Amino acid sequence: MTIDITWVSWGLAFLPLAILLLLMLGANWGAAEAGPVSWIVALAMAFFYFGAPLDVIGYENAKGIWSALTVLYVVWASILIYEVSHEGQAFEPLRRGITRMLPDPLMQVMAFGWAFASFLQGVTGFGVPIAVCAPLLVGIGVRPLYAVTIPLIGHAWNNTFGTLSVAWLGLKEVTGMDVVTAAQTALYAASFIWVLNIFGGLLVCWLYDRWTGIRKGLPVVIVMSLIQGGLTLGLSQWNDTLNGFIASSVAFVAIFVVGRMKLYRDPKPATSHIFTEERRQADVAPEEIDTGAAPAAVLGSGGAAVAVESRQEAGGMSLQQAFIPYFALLIITFGVLLIPPVKSALGAWSFGLSFPQTVTELGFIRPESAVRFSPLTHAGTFLLLSAVIGYLAFNSFGTISKGGLGRIVSRTVDKSIPSTIAVVALIAMSNVMAGSGAVNVLAQGVAAATGQGYGFLAPMVGGLGSFMTTSNLASNLLFGTFQQSTAQVTGLYGPAILGAQTAGSAAGNMIAPGNVLLGTTTAGILGREGEVLKITIPLFAIVAVIIGACVVLVA
Repeated sequence: MTIDITWVSWGLAFLPLAILLLLMLGANWGAAEAGPVSWIVALAMAFFYFGAPLDVIGYENAKGIWSALTVLYVVWASILIYEVSHEGQAFEPLRRGITRMLPDPLMQVMAFGWAFASFLQGVTGFGVPIAVCAPLLVGIGVRPLYAVTIPLIGHAWNNTFGTLSVAWLGLKEVTGMDVVTAAQTALYAASFIWVLNIFGGLLVCWLYDRWTGIRKGLPVVIVMSLIQGGLTLGLSQWNDTLNGFIASSVAFVAIFVVGRMKLYRDPKPATSHIFTEERRQADVAPEEIDTGAAPAAVLGSGGAAVAVESRQEAGGMSLQQAFIPYFALLIITFGVLLIPPVKSALGAWSFGLSFPQTVTELGFIRPESAVRFSPLTHAGTFLLLSAVIGYLAFNSFGTISKGGLGRIVSRTVDKSIPSTIAVVALIAMSNVMAGSGAVNVLAQGVAAATGQGYGFLAPMVGGLGSFMTTSNLASNLLFGTFQQSTAQVTGLYGPAILGAQTAGSAAGNMIAPGNVLLGTTTAGILGREGEVLKITIPLFAIVAVIIGACVVLVA
């Protein structure tokens, strides 16, 4: 590429992202409004400054739209499974069952927003933990803004080795690591991820009640991080595929054991600011709640559960029955992905598009590529089947009234429209920036300006990739070779830099607009993505700085 790396070229390369941040954070625009504007700016920069011909721009847009459709399949199915659970009145039994097993409000929040979100990331990923856990947190009375923010933070650590380690395997493939380098890189990646895991748990406690929340939740954070982070570190030298799944599964079971500690055993009122006023009032004075007027989703634990018992008995749904869509999701996912002959047979049917090599007028080359889609092994299909099973089950229980299917479809379509616009715009924008060479300019500018100090910024680069693509895997594919080359040029230790790349991109999932959009959609606050990012961006920066400091010490 013949373009000089200057402040002007770097600034113009960053302009689409700057406008996206300005509109979402400064003007409080939603991703559906800010995304298309940033996409148009990226198109203009690609054509007028970076010398991308119309055919290159066309190919990159086609790649982006195709990739967006595979992501949107998860988005649409996630919204559908939420609407099925909502129409089937499943959230109140879920709330009641979890609050009975974990009477402490902080433990309830950590169970849904950290343990269960991490577990779902270990199984499916692709934004499913946010789409599922945000409405579950709303269901126990958490304010929607925090219901989105908490699982964004809680699930992030498992993005590299979760989803059957797809992001980690992508990094290995794109960088061509040998066996020894892969083992060393996995060790550093898991170590940095353990840091992310610990601070993720502490940040959830901080959001809950600042220093009081940290003091109260510290025993849980210690035990859970030893299981989640410790197992991830140990398994990084044993099994790529099952690493995140095993670590998150053991931890999800463990939180119910930890929740029976004396400190958390007795029911306590929900006094935290993250809870709605209705939930706090229900916990403090359950006898004053009018069961005919108060939404079941915001009623608290203890006596408040008794106050709504008559309506629950009418539905006759137990916790296990309310969890049927999610049990189905787990069974289908395990049955397909963990049984190799089944996975191979179903994965054999795939289709997709092939794209030729492209060259800009400034000489930036993008190699030819093929994008395949295997519908029978895709997370969207697992969610869709789980939604169907959930609908049939709830309908048989009599909790879905006449016309329920029509209402489910109508609400799903209504919520899907803005989500679709945002996801298409954001992913297409990132592809245009990558294909025009703008991403390369951004990365080279950072490396040139930092030299030996680049290790401190390596996790930031990974986070930038996740912010742009809403994917740890895509970030690793986008920046993996760049990080590897930069380590060689600057004389830094390659495995540590690559470990920081994937740990940083895992952390970046807490600020990825696509993930934020999934949460705001299913939590019912679509259009407030900027408010979520105002909380998560500073928290991501804190984690990235801490990981960066660790990289400086070892690289």
